[in-house]
Amino acid sequence: MEYIANTTDFQLHNTAVALGKFEGLHRGHNLLLLELYKYHDQGLKSVMLTFDLPPKAVIKNEYDCVIYTKEERKRILEQTPLHYLVEYPFTPEFSKLSPEEFIRDILVGKFGAKRVVVGEDFHFGHKRSGNVEILKELSVKYGYELTVIPKLQDFGEDVSSSRIRKCLSTGNMEEANRLLGLPPFTIYGEVVHGQKIGTSVLNIPTANLILPANKYLPPNGVYVSRILYKDRILYGISNIGVKPTVDDHFKKGLETFIFDFNENLYGSYLEVQLLYHVRPEQKFASLEDLKKQMNEDAEYGRRYVANMKENTF
Repeated sequence: MEYIANTTDFQLHNTAVALGKFEGLHRGHNLLLLELYKYHDQGLKSVMLTFDLPPKAVIKNEYDCVIYTKEERKRILEQTPLHYLVEYPFTPEFSKLSPEEFIRDILVGKFGAKRVVVGEDFHFGHKRSGNVEILKELSVKYGYELTVIPKLQDFGEDVSSSRIRKCLSTGNMEEANRLLGLPPFTIYGEVVHGQKIGTSVLNIPTANLILPANKYLPPNGVYVSRILYKDRILYGISNIGVKPTVDDHFKKGLETFIFDFNENLYGSYLEVQLLYHVRPEQKFASLEDLKKQMNEDAEYGRRYVANMKENTF
């Protein structure tokens, strides 16, 4: 996959383009991607077209935390057949393009779109004045075919990023992950040095990741986790929080104890997938009490993983 960002200095030809925010990369988005891949056999290159900044960040100076950061999204899409991920610069000037100008100059002129794939609620152009009806009306004039993907339903409700955020806000990882599909909710980052209390005092070595500042996170607490390290799949328990028992600075981080693993990870990059919320973060009276609870959490995590593997066909 080729990654194009922070530039308008490129030209694509003969493409199938999916348009959207693609911030959560959930199962509904996957339907758009699967539609794109069908056109590989027609000699078209598949393109995911999104923006480097959310439109309302430019127009209203409002920033929301994201389910996946740009780096996380890129890493996930690198595992797919997608040919291009394009994060097109969204500027005040760009925001003033009419729907037809966007289609003519960008979608067809810059991207060479022959097929366009969007969700049924897609809007674009100045003040979101463009929609699927306009895309369809102008398809003959500008020489592309349009496919509109209906909203995906899950237990009678739309699969959406807002619904996933609601699940994450309560720590309902099982529903959030069902809506996301594959992979489950993932945090990607570099292993950094912590206070080494886990290793030196508790005899429970942990990998510490700095959390991205703009990432939407579930509540502080302990989670059963799957860890992807290089080409290995590992399991463990992860804590999101400020470690109130051992630290008064209240800097949020992600700390993971990996089962049956004792290698130096400093400077390595991990993908930590949160599978299940075990308990909220809490402050203990002593390090000994903390160690006892961490061992109980680890045992719970091992049972959860064993049961999960037994029920995976």
